Amino acid sequence: MDSSERHQRMTLENYLGAYFQKNQGVRLGETTVISHKVHGNDPKAPGEIRIYTDTDAGRYYLKNPEENMVLHMDVFHEPACLDPVYVARRVWQGIDKYFVQLRNENRSLFTQEKIKELSKMMVQNIVIRTSGGSGTVWELANHKGRLEHDKAGKPETHVHLLFSVAPKYYDSIIFIADAVEQAILKHGFEIRRVEKIIHCEKDSDPGPGFGIGFGLPGFNIPEALQHRRHQNRLQIIMNLASAFGSIEDAARFLESLTTTGNIFLGSFAKKHTDGGLKQTLLDLSNANIVQKKKFAFVLTEEGQTLKNFIRGHQKELEAQVRKSIRRYQIVRHDYRTYRNSDLKSRKSHLTDHKKVLNSANNAWITDIAIPETVVSASARSFLEGSPRMTVTKKDFKVFGKKSFAPIDTCISIDCSGSMVGEKIKAVSYLAEHFLLTSKEKVGVLSFQEMDARVVVPFTKSYQKLQDGLRSIHPEGLTPLAKGIAESIKLIKMKRARNPLLVLITDGIPNFPLWTMDAQDDALRAAKMIAENRIRFVCIGVIPNETFMKQLAAAGRGNLYIVDELNKNSLLDVLTREWEQYKYRK
Repeated sequence: MDSSERHQRMTLENYLGAYFQKNQGVRLGETTVISHKVHGNDPKAPGEIRIYTDTDAGRYYLKNPEENMVLHMDVFHEPACLDPVYVARRVWQGIDKYFVQLRNENRSLFTQEKIKELSKMMVQNIVIRTSGGSGTVWELANHKGRLEHDKAGKPETHVHLLFSVAPKYYDSIIFIADAVEQAILKHGFEIRRVEKIIHCEKDSDPGPGFGIGFGLPGFNIPEALQHRRHQNRLQIIMNLASAFGSIEDAARFLESLTTTGNIFLGSFAKKHTDGGLKQTLLDLSNANIVQKKKFAFVLTEEGQTLKNFIRGHQKELEAQVRKSIRRYQIVRHDYRTYRNSDLKSRKSHLTDHKKVLNSANNAWITDIAIPETVVSASARSFLEGSPRMTVTKKDFKVFGKKSFAPIDTCISIDCSGSMVGEKIKAVSYLAEHFLLTSKEKVGVLSFQEMDARVVVPFTKSYQKLQDGLRSIHPEGLTPLAKGIAESIKLIKMKRARNPLLVLITDGIPNFPLWTMDAQDDALRAAKMIAENRIRFVCIGVIPNETFMKQLAAAGRGNLYIVDELNKNSLLDVLTREWEQYKYRK
């Protein structure tokens, strides 16, 4: 386990332990509340969660004689009836994933048998309850829990979990919460944000409460309080960078919130749905960063401090964003794939200046390693007793060769109106992650309205990539044929090495290029990909699967049909395809 992973584990353990010792609860992420106590909320204020500090969850629900032995987790969602069996199986998968990660970090401590034992113990210990029934993860996953399929079941607003876990395994809680959220979303229901946590006694009026985000432990000493404020500030900055694409855009967004009116907010809204921008402003309002005035949102004093902090530490913050993108853990997905490509990457051969070899007797001498040759000749001449140094053919040292298969990737993006919001952010994240991790050239082309344009020429510069991605504003039609044609033109003009063309779209072409039929034009353009021997990858969604199969076949490319275009699915697909292309023999 490296130092950063060990630090993260200790940080979470200390963070949760600090609040649990004070009989308080913690909000993890946006939707999850966890504590040793019973939770409740008022239907009139669904975002406010009460934690009853005088009522232990283990005693109340499981009749345990000892307090603070059982953790109570609630993951909130819109009123819905969830299948507990499906939720349990997702949780089991999350726990297995957690223990596999532990084993990868320390194989000597966590053997295969050890993680199987730990995983089984945990799934037998976790109790889940939804409107569809209850039981342990083990029971429900094996259809042995108390199910209520024969009853209508009153819709619930959260998934209720009870379990015990040693503090050293507190980081497993993140995997459990994420698994429950994914189960809710796969059911087709929305997860619900927890706005505030209120601590009070069960039969008394609640006092002033506060929402706790994900940060470091806080104690009532000035140094610790200051450290906690700093961590919360960093978390807000990272959230803004994620929402708007970069630290620079986060700073520009805050600078647009002035008392004279939010006249520049429209440019930010183009990349987000109205709900997304409103949610960001609501989050900042809850964190006391912005305040709603009569005609505009304005920065509070804390918001001004945050804005100045970003501008004063922009380089360090941007480095932190790049680091987090590189380290992003790719989640593997299930998807349908149709394969038509048999292209192989071509290796290039370069001189390896770190590898020195003896020259072959009958070989043509090239790439001579001069210092090593001189040393060899000097040593031989001295040992032979020669009055001066002479160089013979057997003294020659030459540099070795190394081969590699560089892949220049062109990402062609459908920037029609349907791609606004999370989809276009996911595609931008894909381009950034790929450039930072592959260290190869990446180019980006967008097609929308009636034209296509090169957003980023092939580059290895992260700054140039960000500047280009910032100019994307999804709207209008889908001129797919034009996008493909311009992508081929870019690849040929820049003489891309082992070109890989990645086409990402959520729709059907609806603007033609050569004829009056947009789909026929797109298929004609796809055939040009195959003619130019370009490796072709299509990523689409279920509604346009039939046409995308035709398009991939015409371009002799590989098609991936995913449930939705998010960063996890895109990263998974492109990483697998790139590795197959790069290392294929």
